[in-house]
Amino acid sequence: VAATLGDDAVAAQLAKGNVVIVVGKGNLAEGVEPVLAGLNDLLAAIPGAKVLPAYRRGNVVGAAQLGMAPGPNGMHGKQMMAAGADGKLECLILVGCDPIADFPDTAQAERALANAKRVIVIDTFATASASWADVVLPAAAYGEKVGTTTNIEGRVSPVAQKVTPAGTSRPDWMIASELALRLGTDFGWNSVADITAAIGADVPGYRDAIAALDRGEVDGGIATCDIAPPGAVSVAVSPRSSYEYRLVISRKLYDNAAGTAYSPSLAGLTDITTLLLHPLDLNRLGASVGSVRVTAGEVSVILPVAGDEGVMRGTAWLPFNRSGVAIGGLIDATRTVTDVKIESVNA
Repeated sequence: VAATLGDDAVAAQLAKGNVVIVVGKGNLAEGVEPVLAGLNDLLAAIPGAKVLPAYRRGNVVGAAQLGMAPGPNGMHGKQMMAAGADGKLECLILVGCDPIADFPDTAQAERALANAKRVIVIDTFATASASWADVVLPAAAYGEKVGTTTNIEGRVSPVAQKVTPAGTSRPDWMIASELALRLGTDFGWNSVADITAAIGADVPGYRDAIAALDRGEVDGGIATCDIAPPGAVSVAVSPRSSYEYRLVISRKLYDNAAGTAYSPSLAGLTDITTLLLHPLDLNRLGASVGSVRVTAGEVSVILPVAGDEGVMRGTAWLPFNRSGVAIGGLIDATRTVTDVKIESVNA
């Protein structure tokens, strides 16, 4: 970030104004602190810049703006996994979430599910995490219900129902309403229209967007809700040793997510997990390399390897949640970065 801001051509372009920063976590093998620290530096250097959060899934922005975000004393996902692993969660509710497949530190996710006193799953598919649940409530999929979705820029769009929900699955709002009734609260919702009207009336920034949908404008409007800036972030990263590689793990378009794995037309688009190194780093391991042993701490996995000039020297790239070897064990959620040792294995 510092080098980019110091580039004269970049500085001249930024000075023209109307700057939008799209920020997301590109490396699952590192903590979020470096990303937030970089964002803070950008916001300090570019007053008035807008920020679009590049979350993994669609509608996460909308969910956060409507209240599915940590409260003043609440915990975010990483903190919940840590608390669950330590046996400090009385009840863990997973709403369309599969920590075993989604959370980078697979070992910690498994401990959280095993040690949480109760686990309730609300999901469309029978995921690996759902096998730990005390109660599973089947939810209708996106094409099986009506409603709205909000993208990363805050644009609210309608969602139409195209097929009938399978089995006993129901839209999320019905599940939420019945749970509330059993806990002594009546939301007063009888239809999705009631909820949409409540969003427009009660959620700051959504009134004009919901009104646009009511007028039949398909594109909807922009919800003007704000997300609080990250605040001060400290980053301490130990230098990488000359015989280790900085691990980079990121997602590709198609992986073993339930929505892909259960779709006959998409399931075949994933391939096996392959480690990518810069060709010069690959040569260091031996010209006849076919497979390598990747070690982080006490965990080792054996993977096929290939050269790719798009990978930086001194780094090793892996795709997350693909077929073949499970790599989540290489990641320690308590560390800011992950460095690995790579050794050649006879093909």
